[in-house]
Amino acid sequence: YFIDADPALFEHILRYLRRGIFPLFFDVVKGHDYHLWVSLLEEARYFQIPRLENWLERKRYLDAVQVAHTADQYHDDYSSWAYLKVPSGVTVEHYPQWTIRKVYICPRGIPGHRGSPMSCGRRCAAAQGDNDDIHEEEPYLKMLVLKKTVTLRPEVCVARDI
Repeated sequence: YFIDADPALFEHILRYLRRGIFPLFFDVVKGHDYHLWVSLLEEARYFQIPRLENWLERKRYLDAVQVAHTADQYHDDYSSWAYLKVPSGVTVEHYPQWTIRKVYICPRGIPGHRGSPMSCGRRCAAAQGDNDDIHEEEPYLKMLVLKKTVTLRPEVCVARDI
């Protein structure tokens, strides 16, 4: 027998005919492969495989892969972003940003009061007198953490009655 088919496409047709596994067109990095989808749809029409053709036309592959995105912002005094445990199916991107922030300085120079004017009491207020609060500029790291979670529902990709 001679079968006139593109080998790259026919492997998906053959996998479907042998085991009833519908093709997916999703790559974690690239996303949806529209060219493969439309090419395989035409192959299913050419080989007259109505169930595969219907599955492709109804875009059931979209039900098989779910992608969720989350974004969290962390600050340098909360460095748990550095110890994130990442399960499989999750990709993480870090976007650091340095900025400047003003930090309160205790008029008496008490290190425990640094950054917290509420920590100062009467003695600090007396030491400050009528002067304005003292602030110091310091570098400050903010980290934006983007997570992309890809979940596959394999039951959507298997034809059970083949």
